[in-house]
Amino acid sequence: MGEAPVVDLADRLLRTQEVAAWLAVSKSTLVRWRQSLEGPDVYWLAEGVPRYRASDVERWLAGRSAARPRPPRRGGRRRAGSAR
Repeated sequence: MGEAPVVDLADRLLRTQEVAAWLAVSKSTLVRWRQSLEGPDVYWLAEGVPRYRASDVERWLAGRSAARPRPPRRGGRRRAGSAR
């Protein structure tokens, strides 16, 4: 029998649920990012079969610096003790 090919883990293709767990977001968040082109690059093996390359997810994460300013929250901030 032949030897199994050696696969670089950075080139491993991940499922949506694996990437969502890695990023600690819901699958629906990852799908929304995919649809709005905000998330990591996606590869389509077939219709309805998206996969993410681990190295692409790492690169996408590196580009999302913690120093990036956050957009303002909707509705503003409520002060403690303020009534609605």
